[in-house]
Amino acid sequence: METSKSSCCKKIHRPTEIGSGSKGYISFLSTLLLILLPKCPFCVVAYTGAILMFFDINYSQLAPFLLHAKPILGGIIVLMILLNNRGRKTIISTVISVTALMLLILNAYFYIEIMPQWVLYTSFVFAIWYNGNFEYFFRYLRWKKQ
Repeated sequence: METSKSSCCKKIHRPTEIGSGSKGYISFLSTLLLILLPKCPFCVVAYTGAILMFFDINYSQLAPFLLHAKPILGGIIVLMILLNNRGRKTIISTVISVTALMLLILNAYFYIEIMPQWVLYTSFVFAIWYNGNFEYFFRYLRWKKQ
């Protein structure tokens, strides 16, 4: 406890105020998570599909339908982006994800690898993020810079 001076003869004991953490690391981390995490069910499904693409499944002898898993997940991602219509952002995100889907189909069925697969998967993640939270994150970074 901290002792403070007063006008009368008694000393008043007041507890020291503990900072609320609004200017600390935890506040920055929680704000960043609120900006980055998806808030709508379409985004959650699309992010889940994009993350599943990163897992390399080589069990085509056991289950032949797994050869089609990644293009199907890419189609689901495109559908979820279209269902989460946000105007101009959705058009840009759809172009990015359809381009990545076409390159993924070329790679999966025709064995033409134009770019590494991890780049395609990352472009799906970026397309989802751009449609959902990218502008908020970009605005937050500009605000912090000023």
